[in-house]
Amino acid sequence: MQIRPGAVQMAANPVLPAPPRKTWRFRAICEERLAFVERKFGLTRLAARLLAGRDLPDAASVESFLNPSLLSLHDPMRMRDMDRAVERIAQALAEGERIAVYGDYDVDGLTATALLVRFFKWLGVEVLTHIPHRLNEGYGMSLEGVDLLHSRGARLIITVDNGISCVNEIAHARDLGMDVIVTDHHQPGAELPEATAVVDPSRPDCPYPFQDLSGVGVAFKLAHAVAKRLGKPEGEAKAFLKSLLDLVALGTIADVAPLVGENRVFALHGLRALERTEKAGLRAMIQMLGIKEKQITGETVAFLLGPRLNAPGRTGDPGDSLELLLSDDDARARQLSKFLDRLNEERRAREEEVLAEVLEILQRRPDLLTDPVLVVAGEGWHLGIVGIVASRLVDRFGRPALVLGVEDGVARGSARGVDGFDLCDALTECAEFLTTYGGHKMAAGLCLPSEDLEAFGRALNRIGAERLSADELTPALTIDASASIDELSLQALQQIDCMRPFGFGNPSPVVALLGCRLAAPPLTVGGKHLKMRLTQAGATSREGPVTAIWFHCPPHVRDLVVDSPRIDVAGTPRRNEWQGRESVEMTIKDIRPSERSG
Repeated sequence: MQIRPGAVQMAANPVLPAPPRKTWRFRAICEERLAFVERKFGLTRLAARLLAGRDLPDAASVESFLNPSLLSLHDPMRMRDMDRAVERIAQALAEGERIAVYGDYDVDGLTATALLVRFFKWLGVEVLTHIPHRLNEGYGMSLEGVDLLHSRGARLIITVDNGISCVNEIAHARDLGMDVIVTDHHQPGAELPEATAVVDPSRPDCPYPFQDLSGVGVAFKLAHAVAKRLGKPEGEAKAFLKSLLDLVALGTIADVAPLVGENRVFALHGLRALERTEKAGLRAMIQMLGIKEKQITGETVAFLLGPRLNAPGRTGDPGDSLELLLSDDDARARQLSKFLDRLNEERRAREEEVLAEVLEILQRRPDLLTDPVLVVAGEGWHLGIVGIVASRLVDRFGRPALVLGVEDGVARGSARGVDGFDLCDALTECAEFLTTYGGHKMAAGLCLPSEDLEAFGRALNRIGAERLSADELTPALTIDASASIDELSLQALQQIDCMRPFGFGNPSPVVALLGCRLAAPPLTVGGKHLKMRLTQAGATSREGPVTAIWFHCPPHVRDLVVDSPRIDVAGTPRRNEWQGRESVEMTIKDIRPSERSG
């Protein structure tokens, strides 16, 4: 393992190793189901094909998918230990005990914290909060955080988005005379903490019908249950709880929770609430980003709002984001929004610096790309950045990636995985080298002595060689349907939009246009985006060629496009408005030479 030293003069534009070509996998569609969906719901052929490809077995499930209702949400009291949590909170409120909310530094934990703070304020109670610092405390509860809340008079701690693995910290809180209610959504370990209540739908013994809630989703369920227990007027409680849905959507989407079941309900109604939010901080951020008058989508949260709320937790004090989510002062909210935007720019700059250093390592050590698991380390790489860089490496090279920052003889970092390889299980088999580690199949964090990096990398790659096939190390792109350019109509796009919000578990549909020709030479836009006008043999659309753009297009693709007589283009259709005129465009995911002729 070669550790890249920091502060070294690098090439201004390191040459990127060519990524492996993606395998296109066309989703199988039952023709009988397709015909039924097209007939039953009056859809265009393209929209029907995309909807028929989703895991919706009958008409009722399709109807529920297209019209997610708040009335379909499950009773929160069905969750294991919810009754104990509610009774302990009711007791604390009745006896005037000091309550603290112990959150987390990511968007899910921050929105969950803000939700409970606003909920208790609605009840007339001010609560304490604690958000751990990523570098000083790490994820989850810490003994220092527990001691701090005890010194401030807390008698009851409610965790959000953490706590399920904090056995020692919760035992310490009990020794200090404090009770702890855990609300979490992560997988529990072999031992549950001895808390007053452990509310987590991922518990094996939890009978709740939906296990994929985010941390803020569980916090919302707790607020709902407490409101019912306290006998709040139904209309008043319902209106207030609906006002919290913007926070629920933010945390759910930013935490990449699967947008199915209750999460789809939360995301859809929460995004609508976000469009008309009365929260000063969210209003200020939306206005600053220039999206006030536009429809707010899952992509808005994932790529605009979420990264800015995450930025302080990656590089600074996450309390700034919490303050923004709680602010009722328009002037202060605008100030905080600008500050978070600046932090996000700094985060992006650091990310690009680390990525450039990683790519330079791969230039000098191309043999690393022959390993089934890519492991790179560098002096001074920021712990709040390495996870994002690891994700970018997975996207580019189609194999698990670990990126670690080294400081004072200790390597700390993040791992991101691919389907078919359980990261946490692999790290467990390498535990002899690790000081600490944790996570799940697709993402993990780890810490080890830097002197053990070489041996650790070899051991991990032996496991990768045993468990990862050549197919699993080849990036794949799932195609929902092939279509003709004539089928890309505004009517079809309007119907496809009914499948929103898109995200993990309900991805944006990918459509393949096969056998395309260029209607004009391709253009490079902004120095890094490829823009094309495409036609197909036999296309009769009055709109003419369709515009397609590949954002951050790899350099080699332009030559492929120019040199190929026909190309197949895979991408997501979207609506574009220019000078009052609407049209359909394609956001390109991949291009390959076409086997079609003529």
